[in-house]
Amino acid sequence: MNKLTQFLKSGIKSLKRERYYALLNILGLGLGIFCFLLTSLYVKDELTHDKWHKNAENIYKPQRTLETPTGSMTLQPAFPLGEALVKESPGVKEAVNISYSQIAKYTVKGEEFDTKLLHNTTGSLFKIFDFDLAIGDPQKALSVPDGVVISHELAERHFRNENPMGEIIEIENHGNYRVTGVLKPIPGNSHLQFDLLIPIDFTKGHYVNIEGNWRFGMGVQYLLVEEGYDLEKLEEDASEIMRKNTGDDVALTFSFGKFSELYLSGETSRPIGGMFGGQEKYIVIFSVVGTLMLLVASFNYINLTTSRSFARAKDFAIRKVVGASRSRLVANQLGETFFVALLALTVAIIGIELVLPGFNELIDKRLSLDIVSDPSALALLIGVLLLVVVISGLYPALIGSRFHLSRILKGNLPNSKGSIVRKALIVIQFTICTGVLASALIIRFQAHHMINMDLGYNSQNILSIEMRTGGMYNNREVFRNELARSTAIEMVSAGPIPKTSSVMIIELGEGENRRNEIFTIGNAEKNFLEIAGLELLAGDTFSSLPEASLNNGVIINKTAVEALGFSPKGAIGEKIKGTDLRIVGVVKDFHISATKSKIKPLMISYKPDQVFNTLLRYKAGNQDEVIAYAESVWKDLGASEPMGYDIIENYFDDAFKSEEALISIFNGLTIMLITVAGLGLFALAVFESQIREKELCIRKVLGAGLWDLLKNLNLRFVLLIALAMVIAVPVTQYLIKGWLEGFPYRINSTNLYFVLSSGVVLLLAIAMLTLQGVNSVRKNPAEVLRNE
Repeated sequence: MNKLTQFLKSGIKSLKRERYYALLNILGLGLGIFCFLLTSLYVKDELTHDKWHKNAENIYKPQRTLETPTGSMTLQPAFPLGEALVKESPGVKEAVNISYSQIAKYTVKGEEFDTKLLHNTTGSLFKIFDFDLAIGDPQKALSVPDGVVISHELAERHFRNENPMGEIIEIENHGNYRVTGVLKPIPGNSHLQFDLLIPIDFTKGHYVNIEGNWRFGMGVQYLLVEEGYDLEKLEEDASEIMRKNTGDDVALTFSFGKFSELYLSGETSRPIGGMFGGQEKYIVIFSVVGTLMLLVASFNYINLTTSRSFARAKDFAIRKVVGASRSRLVANQLGETFFVALLALTVAIIGIELVLPGFNELIDKRLSLDIVSDPSALALLIGVLLLVVVISGLYPALIGSRFHLSRILKGNLPNSKGSIVRKALIVIQFTICTGVLASALIIRFQAHHMINMDLGYNSQNILSIEMRTGGMYNNREVFRNELARSTAIEMVSAGPIPKTSSVMIIELGEGENRRNEIFTIGNAEKNFLEIAGLELLAGDTFSSLPEASLNNGVIINKTAVEALGFSPKGAIGEKIKGTDLRIVGVVKDFHISATKSKIKPLMISYKPDQVFNTLLRYKAGNQDEVIAYAESVWKDLGASEPMGYDIIENYFDDAFKSEEALISIFNGLTIMLITVAGLGLFALAVFESQIREKELCIRKVLGAGLWDLLKNLNLRFVLLIALAMVIAVPVTQYLIKGWLEGFPYRINSTNLYFVLSSGVVLLLAIAMLTLQGVNSVRKNPAEVLRNE
């Protein structure tokens, strides 16, 4: 107990004695721990996603995947397959079908609300997954046709301090439902999230006539499989059941994705919640970022502490003379580090609590540092504290314990130039700073490159209006004619921007070269190419062809021409294999999805009765006027819902939210890194000048000028930083290459960004060293040398 007390007292005395240096260390370590904790919360959330279900390793999602040279298509198994496997396969214990998320309006107590998380399912959901009910019986909650299970959040929102059981909720296009259960809060690290759960009904909604349909799937199926059951045998079971019920040989084999691995493999078949969610590359990025920041802060502490220990050499040596053992000196130094790290951890926790709400909003997560409900959070805090103490404190403690009194009293201070370790730490710090700044620049300009890419059509001044709402589809011709009367509107049409209709699988090639290709299908009216400003490479537009020539006529893009093996001119008049479709025109490739995705083969059909939007091009500067006019026409024609529309120019803005968020994160990280490394460099320069104070004064007396003294004092720091930049370029180039390769359209070269980052870091370092060095070399030699 006495040793612990002495240990604590030693740490407190040290902090009081050197407040300025302690403040620098607390600030530097605090920033490092803050960044490490923040990224650790994200990584922990990702790695534990969906694994909190006790059956997570034995739940599988059956699916059938069609691979093609230009992409893949996942086909959901037939709806009856799950229940058939439960009955006929010895390895399947339970099966459940969960619909995709549905957007719906619902009414509670006469007030209307919106949800994006309406799902159809069955009571077996509660047998397979650990979704518990706070109120209600999981065996019965979804067994009645008009029962609805609501989330904990909806119960709090609509029935605060009330028992919601039996309350009526009216769901648009579904009917009235009685509350039969309330879910307990679902953890944020679950890709399955629900607001409203209603039973599957084969008489309405998405599941009409699907009950005995062995050709088509609906929703997502999950199977609870016996532990250790052979998946190859399960595939055989599924194939045999399909063969027996369809009479066909199954051309596509089944695969079974393990539930605990679906999230990180990107196979959840539903929104995964969070722009950085379910992508291993971001786990790597955040892990590297957090670790590097902690290392930079720790290395900074090591350099500051070891440099400061030279000024305290006599103190260490005298302690050894009066009886302090080397282990005692090491323990005292570790005690000082512990107190600094503990205060830094406190600062970091305060910072986390202040920043976390905004950070969650930025990355669309629900991270929290709650040690009460999550013991692993406490383990994380203790772990990072011990890690920092060991990394940051051990080396300075060993250095300080090696000082000899006889040498110190003779005026032989430790030689600061000889520490290879300290030089290496400086190089590592500025290698990381340069690499992170270069990465931030590359991420920024890659995002700008994609955002500003030519979409292949004139997206400016075009509005797309959804016609399948408000009962307006049957009035689309009247609506378009009224819009054409406006002098602010130049053209009205319809076509597949910004969305297409469907896909078609086409078999191409012969013999061993046979392959399946996925073609995107879009429907359009006659003057679609003109309103979109698409470039025609060969053939004709729909508007230039007679009506008789439009039957089964399609216009395809250049990528489709290449997939079919034609030239643009040679494709005109050709039929697409296995179909009645005849190519009448070829257009230059254009993006129907964000530029983060590669352009795929596209066919545009002339089918005015199957186009579900209205496109209008308006005169520049008249956007608000045109929208207001369109809304008034929409209302006058008796629409039952407000008009939904997209401004084409801004349609893909949301697609780059993750890159924009990553830019913001790297901006903050770069500022923190340069701040920590800069403070460390500045303090190191101060300590260097203190140790070499007499040497500099003697040189000054002998005639050395200001710049000679600055060069002599700081040149080795500049050379170390230059070495760091040389190392940073190939290392960062290798690491960032993997991130860039995830985009089909990339910036041409990254060399400029490495030059810029190196220049910025070097200039900042030189400015700090010069600022401190000028103050040092201006000292009066007479005052420094008077006692010699």
